[in-house]
Amino acid sequence: MRIKGRITKLLGGYYYVAGEDGEHYETRARGIFRHVGQKPVVGDYVEISIDEGHQLHSVEKILERTNSILRPPIANVDQIFLFIPTANPKYNLLLIDKMLAYYESKHVDVVPVVSKYDMDPEEGEKLVELYEAGGYEVYRLSTFESETVDSIKKLLPEKTTALSGVSGSGKSTFLNNILGLNLETGSVSQKTNRGKHTTRHTEIFKGKDNMYLFDTPGFSSMELSEIDSGELDRYFIDFHDYLGQCKFLDCTHRKEPGCRVLKAYEDGELQRSRYENYLKIYEELSEKENSKWR
Repeated sequence: MRIKGRITKLLGGYYYVAGEDGEHYETRARGIFRHVGQKPVVGDYVEISIDEGHQLHSVEKILERTNSILRPPIANVDQIFLFIPTANPKYNLLLIDKMLAYYESKHVDVVPVVSKYDMDPEEGEKLVELYEAGGYEVYRLSTFESETVDSIKKLLPEKTTALSGVSGSGKSTFLNNILGLNLETGSVSQKTNRGKHTTRHTEIFKGKDNMYLFDTPGFSSMELSEIDSGELDRYFIDFHDYLGQCKFLDCTHRKEPGCRVLKAYEDGELQRSRYENYLKIYEELSEKENSKWR
């Protein structure tokens, strides 16, 4: 017998599927996926076969995806909340801008959430202003201020939302508050000022009003292997007003004469860290591309 369902968790090589019949199944993926270069991920809608005799259920088919993301490996997402902590651990603007560019390249709505805002409101406000100036709608999140949680909660009904960010940025704490769970939350290493990994696997949790939330493992680095350097400017949304106005069609917005993006930066229309991080990411991508031909 075959039924449809959605993968809600991947753990120890087993895929846990919420079936459309209301039952939950522990499954394995068929070997055929390896041969065709596919891999089921959490969030996938799938077709599974039910072995009623031996309980050896298997994922037979991955249904069409609306999108898929590698970091974290998930599929069929409506929006991503990118958690940016003001402290413990300290934020990294280059990493944030890499993540924003990556999610923009996947055409997923991204919502920057300045978490732990109460720990350093002054620093938090700088982050809010920085990314609002870049064209994002930014939310503040304070651990002990319920109104900040409530303002973000309004974005969740009828959507599948992934929580993304470094370890210790407050993702699991937020999920506990929203869904009344008791997930283990992260501490921060005093030596490295990085969050310790407490979420070790990706899992979907369902809440009221047909909301689905992914809790995902944190990260401390990011490589943008899927983006071409020549397309990077498309994924910096604060550049959009100036694209197509440069003197040269293949302008990289670094030092070319007649570059409208560079002029906007020099005139103070673009945030310094955003433009400088664009340059760093561009160099990183172009260096990788050039190394392929050496």
